[in-house]
Amino acid sequence: MMRNTFEILAGFLDRYECEVEGRAVMEPPAERQQDLRLLASGALAKEKLPELMAALNENRDWVAWLAQEVKAQRNREP
Repeated sequence: MMRNTFEILAGFLDRYECEVEGRAVMEPPAERQQDLRLLASGALAKEKLPELMAALNENRDWVAWLAQEVKAQRNREP
């Protein structure tokens, strides 16, 4: 499930990268940032996924932060 979620987000970024504009967002707390980075890399523990998805649903600005992290990780890859 997590792999599929990540692939959907990565595919969205590939298709709409030029149309998606950034804006100032509230950053997630440091402990959530680490979980979001793990999600972006596909390394988040499966048992943490439901809680993190609920937190993303409650904090929609974090989705933009997550998208930026996915993009940054993709740019760091060789």
